Amino acid sequence: MASHIENKAIQLRNEAQKKMNPGGFLQAFFSSGKETLEAIDYYTRAGNLFKMAKNWVQAGLAFIDAANLNCKTDDLLEAAINYTEAANCFKKCDYQKAIESYYRAIKLYTQIGKVLTAAKLHESVAEMMEDERELSNASRHYELASELFRQENHMSNANKCLEKVAELAALAGKYQKAIKIFQEIACYDLSSSLLQFNAKGNLFRAAICHLCNDRRIVETMLNTYTEMLPSFENTREYDLILSLLKCLDQRDLEEYANALRIYHACNKLSIWHVTMLLKAKEIIESDDSLRE
Repeated sequence: MASHIENKAIQLRNEAQKKMNPGGFLQAFFSSGKETLEAIDYYTRAGNLFKMAKNWVQAGLAFIDAANLNCKTDDLLEAAINYTEAANCFKKCDYQKAIESYYRAIKLYTQIGKVLTAAKLHESVAEMMEDERELSNASRHYELASELFRQENHMSNANKCLEKVAELAALAGKYQKAIKIFQEIACYDLSSSLLQFNAKGNLFRAAICHLCNDRRIVETMLNTYTEMLPSFENTREYDLILSLLKCLDQRDLEEYANALRIYHACNKLSIWHVTMLLKAKEIIESDDSLRE
């Protein structure tokens, strides 16, 4: 049963429809600018009331109707805002409609030069796709977001998105791409006294990718990383990589798991770190099974 708020929203939506179709097709075709603006107002008010009632589908549809009319009046900024509102509503109930609405908003924001807003929406799309395990598409949108953030000189946001690109590349087995990005971001961080501390995390992740890709060069790369960041040699991360490398070379998988437990007790590993470190172990287990 519809609530009082929903009933009011339905009334406003009906009023908007009447404004745009007061007496049939021909009158709708020649509707005045004033009627269109009034209809937009009714649709947006209806959308906000549907939001209050948590009727996300109808809220999204109302904002879409408003955005379409904004386009008709060439108010592209308001159209982009309303498409974004629609996307935020559909995000709670209809993944595909949310993506479509974000795409419309991104196109308009880019068209009118609101590059930073477009970048943030690309990031939102990427996060949604990542949640849906559409990792290849998610990576593409993180890259697009990074490019736009970089264009606007928002380097922190750009590198944050690039880190996601590298993480997804590593999960997909594209280790060289991941390593290259992690190292590039670490170099950027090392160029700033304020960001130097961040470099350790990306060098650690690059080392993990080397562990998965070709452990024969891990020690060489660790030496390179300590040349880049001398303090890296005195970190738990550096010690962990060396310990894991030794375990893999000796095929001591029990000690490998133990080293991870000890590190994790002091420094919590993310899901990405755990996944990649388990991949390194599984490569050895696979090699052993092939020998049997």
